[in-house]
Amino acid sequence: MAHLTPIPLPDLVRRMRREAEVNRSIFDLPVRKWFIAERDLAGDERDLSALHFSRRASTPVGPAAGPHTQMAQNIVLAWLAGSRIIELKTVQVNDRLEIPRPCIHAPNVGFNVEWSQELRVDESLREYAKAVWLIAILKATRGFGLLPTADGFDTIFDISVGYDLEGIRSEKVTGFLRSMREPAPIFDELRRQLDGELTEYREIELPESISDCVTLSTFHGCPAGEIEAIARYLIAEMGLGTIIKLNPTLLGFEAVRELVIERLGYHHVELCREAFEQDLRYDDALGILRRLRTFAEDNGSAIGAKFTNTLVVANKSEIFPTQGDPYMYLSGSPLHVISMTLMQRCREELGFEMPVSFSAGIDAKNFAAAVACGMVPVTTCTDLLRQGGYARLPAYLRALAKEMRRLGVRSREAYVLALGGHGAEAAAAAFAPTAADVWDRHRRRLTALAEDEPDALPRALREVAAAGGLEAEPLVERAVRVAGRLNGRELVDALAGNPRYHARANAKAPRRIASTLALYDCVNCDLCISACPNDAIFAYEIEPTTTATERFRLSAADGLVRTPGQGFAIRDPHQLAVVEGACNECSNCEVYCPEDGAPFAVKERVFLSREAFARASELDGFRREGSILHARLGGLEMRLEPEPEQNRATLTGEGFRLEFTWNPLAVERGEATGAELELDGALLWRMKTVWEAIFHARVPNMVNVQPSEGSPCASVL
Repeated sequence: MAHLTPIPLPDLVRRMRREAEVNRSIFDLPVRKWFIAERDLAGDERDLSALHFSRRASTPVGPAAGPHTQMAQNIVLAWLAGSRIIELKTVQVNDRLEIPRPCIHAPNVGFNVEWSQELRVDESLREYAKAVWLIAILKATRGFGLLPTADGFDTIFDISVGYDLEGIRSEKVTGFLRSMREPAPIFDELRRQLDGELTEYREIELPESISDCVTLSTFHGCPAGEIEAIARYLIAEMGLGTIIKLNPTLLGFEAVRELVIERLGYHHVELCREAFEQDLRYDDALGILRRLRTFAEDNGSAIGAKFTNTLVVANKSEIFPTQGDPYMYLSGSPLHVISMTLMQRCREELGFEMPVSFSAGIDAKNFAAAVACGMVPVTTCTDLLRQGGYARLPAYLRALAKEMRRLGVRSREAYVLALGGHGAEAAAAAFAPTAADVWDRHRRRLTALAEDEPDALPRALREVAAAGGLEAEPLVERAVRVAGRLNGRELVDALAGNPRYHARANAKAPRRIASTLALYDCVNCDLCISACPNDAIFAYEIEPTTTATERFRLSAADGLVRTPGQGFAIRDPHQLAVVEGACNECSNCEVYCPEDGAPFAVKERVFLSREAFARASELDGFRREGSILHARLGGLEMRLEPEPEQNRATLTGEGFRLEFTWNPLAVERGEATGAELELDGALLWRMKTVWEAIFHARVPNMVNVQPSEGSPCASVL
């Protein structure tokens, strides 16, 4: 099974800086695909910011806890694309999971069997701290000069933990939570790694706390009492604002069946009645939230709900043939309708306004409507697994800004208050609990603003609250939540009838062609690069080559015997490779590759460390150690020592040695001291290609983070 390997902070910093300088990109995301407010919001000022547990984020969007928030480079990519509320991947005490491969299948509707971190808990802590540091560098340098201003950078990190009380109270998880609240020691450890030319980044301003809020993700079947006990522990003992992620099963088996199968037409989805029967019940969920509201307020905190987790369905062997568990988890368009329906029902029946976050089938077409429901944050996962990957995110914010322009408002708060014309009603409800008299004195003016000048309503509410001795921000936030709930009545009712959520509209698979993926010269669409959540696949450039080769038979008795070989050819200068330590073999690249085959399995594989190379003894690939290239091809381990300046190189392995000229590549002599061995010269060409085009490329990659200007392949680009 693939093992994720965290990349050292200095390597990430060097690659970011060099890639920005050379290629105007970071982690393979070009600057033209970043979210830049001055460009993406059509040049006008729109305040997309939102409060989340009393802290302000510059946008209300981010990746959901999942494959896009596990590694430091994932999180940076999400941030560059506009995410400002980032849900970190769920951490739990059992951090030695054996996750089946493949674990993600999202050609249209999404399915997964991947439900927790694949790193050790201490590794997750360091990845999140590294991501914070990298983003701090990007803020301080304005993306190494690629961002026009330093505005719009306010970012919130939301912890996610699961799955039971015993695990969360363990020293492993509780220690993780404490370190996320007070990260100075881990920052000090990372600071010591920034030496040499990176010393200038040591004193970058870092937050005193990485996060003071958490989303509780409880596994299906967790008892109601345990869910409540965990939330009380997180609030009272850990001091964390807490969101409870609810499961779509709360709607009940018959209601979900009627929505998913009867109305939306997903007849191929098999619901599991036992999952509904074992899971938290709807009335119990409301009871938990009502009791915890008072408990949280007494502890100076708040409780909220996230809609929703993925939906348990029966595993289909044609999707996850290696999955031993009978279940898999549904996401995407059908989940959007289920989760929005559950969200609206819960908010209508709960009896009070609370923080609400959302993640289910969000994309650029429905993001603005979800924001209009007053939810913060609105997060996404399945859509980022599609063609374009992280680059799909700026379109979400452009769509929101477009709707704001249509309504003539400049802030997210004004947008929510104005969309359904509920501004006055929401304002009255916000004042009602403690300050109805203040509303009565200002009712006429505020009502007129809500009707005729909605853009001015949030500012007026703040002014009235301050004049009345009230806390302004909580009052505006309460009004926005009320308006969002009222907006939801119309928006949610229309979803099941919208054809875009029906099975017919979500049955088209990614484009396929009648071709088999090859090591070199695939169709070079680069879809696999953007489809990879971990930035594990990268492109490199090489001078096209077509040459005859010789086959060499080495034996102690006969020495070196030559016969015609298979030949070697690279016809396209643009090629692809995979960083083994960043690839978890989720297979999303295979889903989006138009050819038959998986890029992670077919393309050249490069390793980050000696340990990783040794551990994956069943995999072919390469690693560099100083001036030596270590290779394993066809199971045979070899050691290449290139000396281009002397126009020579040596290839050695167990019981053999070959000496050859580097340019042109020609074997001069060879000897064997062990068993007879046969090698084709194509392997030598392959190793030379990797050495020059990957480990000495001009454009940075994860195994060549700071290439020199004199790289052999610089002339190709």
